[in-house]
Amino acid sequence: MNAPAAHVTAEQVMHGMLELIRATPSVAELTPEAMGERLGLPIKRLSTDHYGYAQPLSDGWAFSVERQQIGAMGPRVDLIFSPVGEDRPPATPICTPDFGHFTQQLERMGFKRQSAHGEHGRWTYDAFDRPGQHVEVYPLVAEGADASAACVHMVLVR
Repeated sequence: MNAPAAHVTAEQVMHGMLELIRATPSVAELTPEAMGERLGLPIKRLSTDHYGYAQPLSDGWAFSVERQQIGAMGPRVDLIFSPVGEDRPPATPICTPDFGHFTQQLERMGFKRQSAHGEHGRWTYDAFDRPGQHVEVYPLVAEGADASAACVHMVLVR
């Protein structure tokens, strides 16, 4: 049974994502119903291997969460926070829990952490691994802000 339609906050969806990760040993076995129950969202099936949900949040932000097949990699669940429109609003509405608190919860679940760096040594995301699961958490750092004040921009689970 899908979760009832309801407007949720960024904080609620972040806690739901942690619960999804905690309670889902394999994304491959994740059904729309289980995904909806764990996230507390009315997940919609778009095709056999593609389902999800999206909604606007307050103060110029929206989120989407979807499970889809990613080529040879297999299924992946993506949670993405995006600004609505052309403006770049302050990240405050999507920053609870912040990057540090969200990733601490993953470490408490037994995930081993490793930072990934891109061009010129720029920090791109932190990866978390435990048997059967790989999670990538991408930061959103405001221009000129310290990385310790990062919000979560995107979470990918496979």
